Amino acid sequence: MAGNTLGISPPLFLCFLWTFLCGIFGAFIGVPITIAVLSFCTQFAATRWIAELLGKELMVGGA
Repeated sequence: MAGNTLGISPPLFLCFLWTFLCGIFGAFIGVPITIAVLSFCTQFAATRWIAELLGKELMVGGA
């Protein structure tokens, strides 16, 4: 949602977000954390909206 509004891709937006929250360490660890969270969220119907909010191109398996 924020990525579409700002005209940037969701992966880039999430990299900026993790860097802002955790500093330079967040830039490196943010990508694996994001992939793990999206993998978890796509598995359950109750949390699938989180994965859809971040963008379909990030969803594992394109579900």
